[in-house]
Amino acid sequence: MRILDVDGHMEEGVQTWQYLEREYWPRRPIPVIVPEDTIWGEWNGLWLIDTRARDFGGTPTGMIMARKKGIPVGAQELTDVPARLRAMDEAGIERQVLIPSLFMGPVAEDPDLEAALMRSYNTFVATQCNQSGGRLFYAAVVPFRRPQQAVQEIRRVKAMGSCVSIFMRGMEWDTRVDHPSHLPIFEAAEQAGLAIQVHTGRGSPTIMRMLQWGQPRPKYDFDLPPTTDGRPLIGPLLVQFAFNRIMEGGLIFEFPKLKWVFCELGSEWMVPEMTRLLRTGPTSQWGPRDYRRPFEEQRIYVTAEPDEDLPYVMRKLSEDCLVCSSDMPHHDTSRHERVEDEFRKRGDLSERQLRKILRENAARLFGWPAEDPLETNGAGGRSVGTQPQWSGVR
Repeated sequence: MRILDVDGHMEEGVQTWQYLEREYWPRRPIPVIVPEDTIWGEWNGLWLIDTRARDFGGTPTGMIMARKKGIPVGAQELTDVPARLRAMDEAGIERQVLIPSLFMGPVAEDPDLEAALMRSYNTFVATQCNQSGGRLFYAAVVPFRRPQQAVQEIRRVKAMGSCVSIFMRGMEWDTRVDHPSHLPIFEAAEQAGLAIQVHTGRGSPTIMRMLQWGQPRPKYDFDLPPTTDGRPLIGPLLVQFAFNRIMEGGLIFEFPKLKWVFCELGSEWMVPEMTRLLRTGPTSQWGPRDYRRPFEEQRIYVTAEPDEDLPYVMRKLSEDCLVCSSDMPHHDTSRHERVEDEFRKRGDLSERQLRKILRENAARLFGWPAEDPLETNGAGGRSVGTQPQWSGVR
């Protein structure tokens, strides 16, 4: 069985910005390679954007670590679509949704420059995905600080094709997910039939500054880049906070057709969050029955990790909310080289449950066919090449 991957990544390269409008071209991102013996080590590819170096999602062009991942740089940057498809075949992936890398952190303090960079990114990724024969899709980036421009961009990416969702961090520039200025964006996404993918990322510059530079670093942390400081708070807890505001803040009820996907945290965290909501329901304007309804309506999805207590999660939440991700071609603990094998070797999931996690739930989420064409044609669901070649990073 080939999987439907809801959270792969592309790593932006210089060609990502080729569609930048002329007025912003002098301020385009410039790749910078720093010496390996600095605090960045082998992750030595940075972006210079508007006089500031950005190392989150640094360019793979010239980066030492990028050449060690076992997947070609062209596949990482999406400049070589056939190479990306070959890497997917080797990993047992039929379809993949691409999440940005650079945009997981603050890209530009100037909101108009940020919006222009997002337009170029979306045009580039849509153009490349449209060459994949219906196998590559993407989560578009939109300028939450410019809501009307974001609405226009949602309409544009929908028309370009291959877009299935809108990327969002747990906070957007220190603004929580249920801020009133975001409502037109959610309305436009709902009308366009695009999901919202809430992904870990550095959406709060204030928290970043507080944790990176406001306190002395532990001695054992000196061999890590300063941008890793406070990572558990900068990313994961903000996604959990977003889930709370979507549920308790009422967004889930205000937009009854909008689907939400929570990525790169695993799924176990959602159980205590839901338990708390169900307990406090009688004291809020919504009761326990209301909070369960979005799961029954199959409008909430969360990426599962192979090492979680998934029978417990499915019992407490739903079998229909779990989806899977490869994190290709990233290097962190969310990365999986052969997703199906990792879930199967547990031994405690039925074939029906595996099919839901690996294919059926994602198919329902994005309106894709649930049947694997290889299985239908009698090929058993496994493409040629059982061992992925992007396994150099551990």
